Amino acid sequence: AVAPLFEFKFLPPLCSLSVCMQGHHRVRIFSFRGGSLAIPCHYEPQYAGYVKYWCWGSTREFCTSLARTDDEPSTSDTPAQKKVKILDDPVQLVFTVTMEQLKKEDSGWYMCGVEIGGMWSVDLHAFTEIKVIDGMSVLHSRLSREEGSVVTVECSYSEKYRYLLITRL
Repeated sequence: AVAPLFEFKFLPPLCSLSVCMQGHHRVRIFSFRGGSLAIPCHYEPQYAGYVKYWCWGSTREFCTSLARTDDEPSTSDTPAQKKVKILDDPVQLVFTVTMEQLKKEDSGWYMCGVEIGGMWSVDLHAFTEIKVIDGMSVLHSRLSREEGSVVTVECSYSEKYRYLLITRL
């Protein structure tokens, strides 16, 4: 007989994000404190050769640059800049921003953009709100297996819960 062995009632599974650069979109995603995010930003073929960027702020005019595809690594980078990486794949028409070692202070609005031209040109951009939280999530909240079989449960969690013991419910 097949019976449920475990039932987890934590946060819902985290979703992946795909920011489309066609117009102005706002997306909200959640991540765990101490974790990392990989955010793909897609763009149209005509922008493959343009500079891509990732910045912190809720408007283009007041957005602090954290990474650009034309940046050279620097020893004078701020701690926020050191934990952000940007990689452009013009063949796949996507640039990916990776943020590591997330803290609650990293919560806020971010923008991925394609630099179209000079000061008077409007860039293509998409806003993303990132919320860094304490918590746990499981990929599947209900598992059914035959008695005596092996059950593997993959849990994502923030550093705050690293010593938590999960037992049978």
